[in-house]
Amino acid sequence: MQASWERLRTSPRLKAAVLLPVVALIVLAAALVPSPDESFLAGAERTAFDAQMRMLRATHPRPLADDIVLVGIDEQTERVFPEPTALWHVHFAELLHALARAKPAAVGMDVSLPERSFEFITHGLDIEMMRGLLDAKRATVLVYVQNVDSNGAVVPVQPNYRAVVGPDNFGLDRQARDADSVSRRFEQLHFRDGAPAPTMVSRILAGLKRPLDEGYIDYSIGAALDYVPLHAVRGMGEAELKKRFAGKVVLVGSLGGSLDRWRLPVTLLAHDPGRVPDGSARDYEQPGVLIHVQALRSLLGPGLLHPLPEWLAILLCACAAAAGYASANLRPVAVVLGALFIPVALFAASLALIVQYQVLVPVASIVIALWVALVVRGVFDAVEAVVERLRLQASFAGQVSPAVMKEMLGGSLSPGVSGQLAEVCVLFSDVRDFTTLSENMPPHVVTTVLQRYFDRMVHAVHRYDGTVDKFIGDGMMVLFGAPRRSKDPCGDAVQCALGMMMALDSLNGEFEREGLPTLTIGIGINYGTVTVGNIGSSERHNYSAIGDAVNVAARVEGLTKELGRKIIITEPVVSRIEERFHFDPLGTHKVKGHSPVKVWGIRTSRATPSLADTMEVVRT
Repeated sequence: MQASWERLRTSPRLKAAVLLPVVALIVLAAALVPSPDESFLAGAERTAFDAQMRMLRATHPRPLADDIVLVGIDEQTERVFPEPTALWHVHFAELLHALARAKPAAVGMDVSLPERSFEFITHGLDIEMMRGLLDAKRATVLVYVQNVDSNGAVVPVQPNYRAVVGPDNFGLDRQARDADSVSRRFEQLHFRDGAPAPTMVSRILAGLKRPLDEGYIDYSIGAALDYVPLHAVRGMGEAELKKRFAGKVVLVGSLGGSLDRWRLPVTLLAHDPGRVPDGSARDYEQPGVLIHVQALRSLLGPGLLHPLPEWLAILLCACAAAAGYASANLRPVAVVLGALFIPVALFAASLALIVQYQVLVPVASIVIALWVALVVRGVFDAVEAVVERLRLQASFAGQVSPAVMKEMLGGSLSPGVSGQLAEVCVLFSDVRDFTTLSENMPPHVVTTVLQRYFDRMVHAVHRYDGTVDKFIGDGMMVLFGAPRRSKDPCGDAVQCALGMMMALDSLNGEFEREGLPTLTIGIGINYGTVTVGNIGSSERHNYSAIGDAVNVAARVEGLTKELGRKIIITEPVVSRIEERFHFDPLGTHKVKGHSPVKVWGIRTSRATPSLADTMEVVRT
């Protein structure tokens, strides 16, 4: 297992061969689960499409020269016409006569013709409506919508009207919806038996002899739509009728009420009389006739939007994944900037392709492939870093002090030979007469005794945040205040010395019971400015401290035997912690290679009761 991990970690090709398929699987799952239409990726693409449509309408409006004219039925129309809408035959007939005189290119009626006659209520309704239908049919392309019932059957039309308008004058009021119930695509629909189901838009296109296409509706074209109220057409003169409707495609539909309202990617009406801002989903719905308007705007204008070929979209996603994987080798700042800048640049490029070529780029899929690759590579690198950290800790745990190890892993220690000044307290300890003792013991016993001794001493050092600098035979050098700064290095050093003596007493008790010789140690402590860092050559170095304060601490430890004290402390240490301990002045003494040094002994600790059990040592 470890060998396989090492091969994976050290081989860029093997790493790519493993991680890139993982990226592909994640993206594939995002595109297919739970289904292609309801997947996370499909939802992201829909969100990206809507954002692009809104962005283009806001920053790059593209009004059409011969835009669709909308005749709307609003609440004011319902107040002007007192009859129930089912009996508006005369009013619709007047509209059809007026439009026939204006000669529009086509008329689409997003209102249904009645299923049955109402002659028994008002005589002459059917004949008035039939005259209007015949007049409009002769003057222009006329298309009425037909509804479909819950069983999928087309709702029939009153036979009298069927005698005037033929099958080519009817189109189904059907439109494709996405999984989130928003209409974004224009498709050729089919009945359950597979036969084509002509819609109002497709009938209008056929009447205008324009080709039928399939794709995404371009909601970015066309200005905010104003409408002509139905009742206002009745009072228009010939000149105004021609000015408004001549040669244009006219759609008639209801704009009020809560029926036939759809969620659309953008707001199309300049003023929506049926909008009720109540914070619900209906607040974002718009009249269904607007879907026909925008589909015709696209089909009669620059065209529908067509996605890139599937193979090209997959290739772009693969390139994005590869770029995301490779960019993990860059600096973190560059990776973050790339993860933010590339989607923005891609979004801008996609907008340009929509405007110039009516091409729809799968922005969300490409960006998600990029981000997934970044995350997968980042997770792998993080795991690799943790594993490497654990490996280093396991390898060097017994070779460097925990404080040095922490600084190494944290990147605080500069690589190579380096050094910086630091205020530290240096402790030297040494076993007295150990050479003589070891001469009378077998080598393996000497090793065992030293190991057990150093185990206790090092434990005491680490307890007080000390750093074992090095072992020197049966002695050791300890730093307090480096590599990590300490608020009280002198206090920590003295407490450590007392703890070491306490631990030695316990260990000597064990040695006596086992028939082993007991040990006596001397400790010297000094405080001062030293150079700390990686000391040595460029090829072989280790963390240590050098300076006069180190030399004095070593010389002071040598005074312990001469003065008959186990712990000797210099004045710089005593001056910083005097109020916490009972010190004995021992005078000024010469030390080798240095001017005389004033030293002190320690009798007991003035520690609080909670610390007394570990720090109280009686003078010897």
